[in-house]
Amino acid sequence: MTLPTVPSADAPVHVEGGTQRPFSEHAAMARAYPGGRMTVGAITPLESFEGPVPSLAGHIERIQQAERAGFASVWVRDVPLLDPSFGDAGQVFDPWVYLGQLSARTTSITLGTASIVMPLRHPLHTAKAAASVDQLSGGRLLLGVATGDRPVEFPAFGQDLAGRAERFRQSLEYFRVVLEHRFPHVESPLGRMRGTDLLPKPVYRRIPVLMTGHGRQDVRWIADNTDGWLYYTPPLQQQAENIERWRELTRGDGGGFKPYAQATYLDLTEDPLALPRRIHQGFSVGRVSFLAMMRAWQDIGIDQLMINFKHSRRPVAEVIDELAEHVLPHFPPGRFAARGEHRRPVERTGS
Repeated sequence: MTLPTVPSADAPVHVEGGTQRPFSEHAAMARAYPGGRMTVGAITPLESFEGPVPSLAGHIERIQQAERAGFASVWVRDVPLLDPSFGDAGQVFDPWVYLGQLSARTTSITLGTASIVMPLRHPLHTAKAAASVDQLSGGRLLLGVATGDRPVEFPAFGQDLAGRAERFRQSLEYFRVVLEHRFPHVESPLGRMRGTDLLPKPVYRRIPVLMTGHGRQDVRWIADNTDGWLYYTPPLQQQAENIERWRELTRGDGGGFKPYAQATYLDLTEDPLALPRRIHQGFSVGRVSFLAMMRAWQDIGIDQLMINFKHSRRPVAEVIDELAEHVLPHFPPGRFAARGEHRRPVERTGS
């Protein structure tokens, strides 16, 4: 069977959405979340660094290396202001500008946000930027969204921290309406639209939206209103219970398979036999034990492991090469679904 590829970024841009592909054929979702097995993503910046600000030396080269190595996706951060007490400024560059650069410097890797802080941006700006990146990359965008967890940012933007949960819901509804409908009629606390349209429309009939954490929302709301869940690294049994609950809430709702991903900090040691040691939101571990951990995470139903290299004690280029040789072949990116076919999760095995 011939499987479709990500649409070419050189193809005609149908800005008005007249030839959008069905969401069930979303090639970037298929690459990141094939269903039934786990893939691996990388969180920017792909470097180890002390303090909150990375050097960004060779940052594009590292992402290109990750694409060649077999990472399914790369995730950029939305950190508008430096809060030294928080300890991480992400990749520093604005996520939309950075994704525009990455769409031109990569070919097939899925481009994700982890995550856009919806209450700090007007949904029309978010929709315009997201659809632009989606078109420029050939439909490779996955939109991770968040409510925001850095209190110092909200007064700087003139926003009420206490109202961010409600504004998040309003923003997401506005975002989806203007991208999924032609000339929509919008009456929202965030704005009104009548007789005008937002262009471009995305390559597929909608942009996948994935929730980060709880975002001060009920889990059932997340299951009903997003296309997937990005979570952290709790103990294995707790994560298994989270995933079981997620599957219960998303099974049989007619919306198709909704993935569950885990973000984990990794310090891959030089000793391949080193046993795992807990670090902040992750592990210092040798590749043999890490491979065993990854198989355990796959067995409980994690659809993608999103690796953050901030606490790596080794050069990240060296770590990526080791993962490419010994680990990533066991968790390759998904193949793209055939046209007209819906992807269905396959039964998980203990492999």
